[in-house]
Amino acid sequence: MGTSTKVRRSGGSRTARLVAVAGAVVGLAIPLAGTAHAGTARNGICESGEFCLFYYPTGVSGGAVSDFAVGDIPNLGPNQPSCYEFRGSGTGSGLCVWQNARSARNLTDHNVRVFTNVNYKSTSDLFTANGQQSDLYQAKFLDESIKFVS
Repeated sequence: MGTSTKVRRSGGSRTARLVAVAGAVVGLAIPLAGTAHAGTARNGICESGEFCLFYYPTGVSGGAVSDFAVGDIPNLGPNQPSCYEFRGSGTGSGLCVWQNARSARNLTDHNVRVFTNVNYKSTSDLFTANGQQSDLYQAKFLDESIKFVS
């Protein structure tokens, strides 16, 4: 005796599949929307969505860069191996950023302050959102912390 099994299809399973596919598409699209303009932080290239400190002053080429994603840095660190360092092939590459930066460029949508002491204390230089490269004034050779502000 053979056994037969009937498969019953209902409109509900088709609807469930469509909802699952739509959810997957939306789930993939949302994370990509936030990263469309963000650069790759810490790669030695100053890209859109990053704040960058430079080893040389504005207008002087050939210096290394330290590029940061949006996020406060209370202590740039004075010594290797725990410091943030300049990257790229230019002069200063591999050196700690701490008290070595001459200029900065802000390619983020936030204002950024570079402080002359750790934990955002003492005097600071303000770099407005999406601004041009400018020399550090207060924090030149005294850069110790970075804060993203509104």
